[in-house]
Amino acid sequence: MDLWQVGLIALIVIGLGLVVFGALWDRSRNRRRAAEMLAPPPRTIPQFRPDAPAPHYLSDLQARRPPADPKPTALTAEDRETITRQIADAQTVTIPAGYASKDFVTDPASGWAVLDRPAVLVCADPVETIRELLTALEQLIMSRTPLVVVAPSLGPEVLGTLEVNQIQRKMRLLAVTPAVTELPALATACGATIMERADLRSGYVTPDQLGRCERWVSTPKVSHVIISAEISQNA
Repeated sequence: MDLWQVGLIALIVIGLGLVVFGALWDRSRNRRRAAEMLAPPPRTIPQFRPDAPAPHYLSDLQARRPPADPKPTALTAEDRETITRQIADAQTVTIPAGYASKDFVTDPASGWAVLDRPAVLVCADPVETIRELLTALEQLIMSRTPLVVVAPSLGPEVLGTLEVNQIQRKMRLLAVTPAVTELPALATACGATIMERADLRSGYVTPDQLGRCERWVSTPKVSHVIISAEISQNA
């Protein structure tokens, strides 16, 4: 074999080796770049001073635990007899929808959720964010007026917020989710304006748009709107 042929073969072998090496190196580099692009950005974890107190967070379990010294909310036997008579009254309006969560129960013995002289917010649409209720809540929290929220449905975060505020007794609350067809009769009974979602989100809720009743009683299946004589005469 001539010398030039040996040189040509060597050149071809070296060239093929370089091509294979370049391909493997390029693939490895592309994999590293792809991994860097998909990986989360680096974050520096803040360090506490050695003498700093340990942070404390309120867990969901703690938030749903009643205060250590809760105010008594259970009804007496006489109270239950009175409510039973009021429920049987011809003026009482009953709807086939109970409380949205057992966390709203105020009388464990009877399983009732009872609010005396509450304001009633009747929502035309499902309530998806707590922002839709903020105006009504802010109007009533200072006067410690109970609030019944009536809506076709409530988002999980909305319901959870109402539950925790009731459990911690920040405000006396009750949520009921009846069918849309029940809303007009319910609004008429307590003198409420059925609020559209747009008005709730814009914060346009005035006190006169909230309904009123003498007492609201909810069980797991039904709710009773007990109307006082004064309210029934003015309705």
